Amino acid sequence: LYDELRSSEYYIRNYSIFPELVGGNARYTRTANVILQQSYEFRNDPQTTDLRNYYETAYNTIYGANVVLENVANITDATALQKNRMLADAYAIRALCHFDLVRVFAQAYNFTPDASHTGIVIKPRNTTVTDITGTRATVKQVYDLINNDLDTAIRLYRNSVPIYAIGDARTFLSEDAAKAIKARVALYQENWAEVIRLSSEVIATNRYTLVSSGNYAAAWRGKTIHPESIFELAFGNRIAESLGTFYNPTFAGTSGGYIAVATDLRNLFATNDVRGLSGTMFNAVRDGGTFTFTRKYQGINDTANNVKLYRASELWLSRAEAYAKQGNITAALSDLNRIRQRANPTAPAFTTTDATTLLNEIFDERRRELCFEGHIFFDIARNKRSISRPDCTGNNCTVNYPSPLFANPIPQY
Repeated sequence: LYDELRSSEYYIRNYSIFPELVGGNARYTRTANVILQQSYEFRNDPQTTDLRNYYETAYNTIYGANVVLENVANITDATALQKNRMLADAYAIRALCHFDLVRVFAQAYNFTPDASHTGIVIKPRNTTVTDITGTRATVKQVYDLINNDLDTAIRLYRNSVPIYAIGDARTFLSEDAAKAIKARVALYQENWAEVIRLSSEVIATNRYTLVSSGNYAAAWRGKTIHPESIFELAFGNRIAESLGTFYNPTFAGTSGGYIAVATDLRNLFATNDVRGLSGTMFNAVRDGGTFTFTRKYQGINDTANNVKLYRASELWLSRAEAYAKQGNITAALSDLNRIRQRANPTAPAFTTTDATTLLNEIFDERRRELCFEGHIFFDIARNKRSISRPDCTGNNCTVNYPSPLFANPIPQY
């Protein structure tokens, strides 16, 4: 199951890059021979969608999770506590895959007041190996399954033991990781109290330390575990395409290195912000022009960085948003400024008494902090904002909300 998540169709490439391109954080340095161009131009259709292989990979992963869930009881060489960890991982991965799918192929949870709009096919059990079709559930039904699976996983993790002999614990799922996933789910559901509760529980463990500004850029280099990681996907000891391949302008050859930082994103960073050109971004020549690139995930082949899926800084910003939505401006500012001033210690604290102004700044801070980590398109959709991409070339560079284009078409079989 973990290996399926490491597929180039999933987190190692397509799923991770998709929200950055369509949401406006990323731009191409060239106009031909690029991945996800149909998605980028919002011209996917059910027959030719360039997300077909991602769709199949996600459902294959769900199928595998169901195989585990249906057969763990038959294992004779594991203890009850070991079986619980297998079950917990399978429930968490099934939830994660459904959550990722519904964000790509359906409108955001709050598109209708009761989330009764069309979602995706849910697979709480297997039918046949190849069956990834079926009747689409409502978005609420999808989220109900996700939450039930995560609640079950959390209970099982509490009554389990580790089962993996190699690898860092943070490259496997855990109770904290399941809570972090559920906190993100709650954010999309606008369940502010749940966001605050879950984020606070994970933050309070003190296991995920925010790195200093001086160490921020370095934390993204090499294969060491990021200090803030709650769950990151290990790239492993292999010679293969990595996520950083597409962001690295020094990559030898034409198959990578052509996804750069959008100009408006680059301009969001203050001069001393370590997440911008002061540390985590750099300028380089590629395809006949000078572009800005991210250092996140840099490295190729066996030097490639792990993919960071859930980090502590996201929880701080999600909790800030939840506090602001509840009207607790003081608490929201405290969480926001913790992340803002960590990245730029010379920056004055952000202050305001207006909730709308605060929420706009939190949105921008999420974009600065979480860029190239797979958030921006989904943040735009759930906040009912329009997409405007000044660097865009091709069709649909601006997509006004609401629009059917915010939900990708389901592949036809």
